[in-house]
Amino acid sequence: MHPDHTDVILEELARLREEVVNTRNVSIKTDNLIKNLSSEVKEITQKQRQLERKSFFNSVVAYIIFTVLIFTGLYLTFDARLEKHQADQALFEKKEAAYKNELTQLKSDLGRWQQIERELLEFERLVREGNKEQAVAKFASLRRVRFSGLLEDLIVRFKAEVAKEKYEAGLELFEQGAFNKADEAFLKSLEYSAEPEYLGNLLYHQGMAALRIKDFPRAAELLRQSLGFKHPRTVLSDARYHLAYAHDRMGEKRTARDLYQNFLERHDGHPFERRARQRYKQLRGQ
Repeated sequence: MHPDHTDVILEELARLREEVVNTRNVSIKTDNLIKNLSSEVKEITQKQRQLERKSFFNSVVAYIIFTVLIFTGLYLTFDARLEKHQADQALFEKKEAAYKNELTQLKSDLGRWQQIERELLEFERLVREGNKEQAVAKFASLRRVRFSGLLEDLIVRFKAEVAKEKYEAGLELFEQGAFNKADEAFLKSLEYSAEPEYLGNLLYHQGMAALRIKDFPRAAELLRQSLGFKHPRTVLSDARYHLAYAHDRMGEKRTARDLYQNFLERHDGHPFERRARQRYKQLRGQ
């Protein structure tokens, strides 16, 4: 990564980390405020309950008061006040329950923001070290945070670079004859970039690697896909011959015969011409 571009990226990361910390601090303040409000509501509720107990401390006295109120015409007033007291108590209890729910949610949010802060620091470390593959993996867990386009562009570029590295490693392994490992490298490359500019060549080599490990159905599919791209004539002829060969090994004689014929019509004088013609005659006579 160019040094100047790295500095810009790290500045953006520092700004985002500061936003995360500020959000976490606001959550902590809100958490404390709700705790205080919840305590106040709880205290008021307890006082209301104490008043209720005092109001009905003695059932005999309550009965006498009730009787007197009936005869003095004040019962309705007393009943209205009692209903208001019960309504206020229910309201306080409802508010207390709501505050408890908010506290639970805030604790969950605080934990989430603390985790985001840790992941952001880890992502920044990976960027500083130039560890593109791990940075891409770490960014996947940070997508729930609103990132700037600069970081999104960085990840897109990282993915493309990692894909190219895996592709080139696959080519090297293929040349060394390590076909299983080459196939794994090609698959990994496609995970990072599904449609790179070199896709045709990747599919060709992946198909040839599958052929070498005798996975003929997969080899046939990959080689067929590779023929949809532009290639040098030598690669095209090689892909067409081995596509016919893969179907031949799968026992699909008619398809193999037609593919051998297609190869012979297009690539006269090819080193595989004699072999293809001999096999074509055998299949045509069957």
